[in-house]
Amino acid sequence: MALLQLTEGMRLCPGPVKAARGDERQENPGTRLMTWKMPICLLVPNKVLSENFISPAEENTLMEGIDEIPWDKSQSGRRKQNYGPKCNFKKKNMKAIGFTGFPVFSKFIQDKFTYVDILKNYQTIEQCSLEYDADRGASIDPHIDDCWVWGERIVTVNLLEDSVLTFTPYCGEISRYNLSDVVLYPPVLDKNGHIIQECTNAENSHFIQECTNAENSHFIQECTNAENSHLNIYNLQDQEEIVVRVPMPRYSLLVMFGCARYLWEHCVLREDITKRRVCLAYREFTPVYLNGGQFEKIGQEIIDRAQQFWNHKTVS
Repeated sequence: MALLQLTEGMRLCPGPVKAARGDERQENPGTRLMTWKMPICLLVPNKVLSENFISPAEENTLMEGIDEIPWDKSQSGRRKQNYGPKCNFKKKNMKAIGFTGFPVFSKFIQDKFTYVDILKNYQTIEQCSLEYDADRGASIDPHIDDCWVWGERIVTVNLLEDSVLTFTPYCGEISRYNLSDVVLYPPVLDKNGHIIQECTNAENSHFIQECTNAENSHFIQECTNAENSHLNIYNLQDQEEIVVRVPMPRYSLLVMFGCARYLWEHCVLREDITKRRVCLAYREFTPVYLNGGQFEKIGQEIIDRAQQFWNHKTVS
């Protein structure tokens, strides 16, 4: 299994989000659509794709189990099955009550993580099945996964259909998504996706110093500077309108970390869902919930529960 850095065919498009669709140039010759022949890390850094992470037979095993468990309605036409602690992101409150681990039919996915270098020591504490169905107009709005409790590596396994993740630079307040918490804990990975074995604030204040532009503009300064509220990440004009499209092939594993995790919002557009698509999303803790962290006690309780796997056919 090879981990591939996405290198070409990415489209960066000043203009409306929908103008970034691959066929837009043919449909609308006036669209300003550019194909960039540069490493994707220069556009949306710190994103790793592993194609054919699972086999068709493994997908069948997953989907058989997933569809035997009731779905819960979610926002924007999605349905979900969520396994993890209950979190209140505004109040920064988390409870382990009700979390009993994960369905055993999905265990092999977490086992496979151990063979992915970038996921070394990855401890899943939330697993979520998300269903996108064209009949319900399913989509997900631009967002950054919360930074108070969910750690640096966000993992997605894509099932049933090819899909696309659409990225736009985040130009909002540092208080949103609890982004201000990012500077409170050390990074797990360096800018190249290598595990940082030992890291102190003095040695490496955070990934931000690694993945800002050549002028080393600090992420926090950019976000809080009233005179320049836009993220000056790549010295590109019209940053609010930059759109980067990242393909997520069927059977693939996608790992988002570093700048892709914290400096860009991601979304799934309604027009990109043409058939039923399901993904498995995985999250880990921030260091404050791990050994030696401020909230180690509750973190360990949840980690212990995350070691459990149950048979959905025998659990009522």
